[in-house]
Amino acid sequence: MGDLGRTRRRMRAMVRELDLPRTRTVEELCTAVADRTGRQVRLVPRRMRVGEPSGFVERRAEADLVHFEQETSSLHQAHIICHELAHLLCGHLAEAPSADEEAAEVDLPTLDPDLVRLVLGRSHYDEAAEEEAEILGAELTRTLVLAPGAGTTSQLAPAMEHRKGQHV
Repeated sequence: MGDLGRTRRRMRAMVRELDLPRTRTVEELCTAVADRTGRQVRLVPRRMRVGEPSGFVERRAEADLVHFEQETSSLHQAHIICHELAHLLCGHLAEAPSADEEAAEVDLPTLDPDLVRLVLGRSHYDEAAEEEAEILGAELTRTLVLAPGAGTTSQLAPAMEHRKGQHV
């Protein structure tokens, strides 16, 4: 169980350190992550393009935006969001750009930001970061009290297999 076992123990400890209230929603979890990281977290539901990941974090000067697939079950959405929040908690993202840097990025008319995100995807994370985010994301998902009809964690794998008929 070596490194994987160590990673699981670290991620479970991180969830305990969050000291979350007994009943929690994804929104409450975002607030807890924001309190821990010192940065606002906003959820951005959207229809992802074919080939895009089911979710990603966009770091802006004013907040971290968690983009997630809106055309899937609420259980799958919760899992996607928890995975992205795990990246934030583990410190996998680069420092936020300043407002001036963000303004300078807007001045590049030949680059479509959506295309850049599509091409880059999660390539800036290494395998260890993805492993941490998967483990911590799963632990965070288990802590949620989901709305009736959202499904159970045993239904998560099939929910991740298909997104409106697309393999994810």
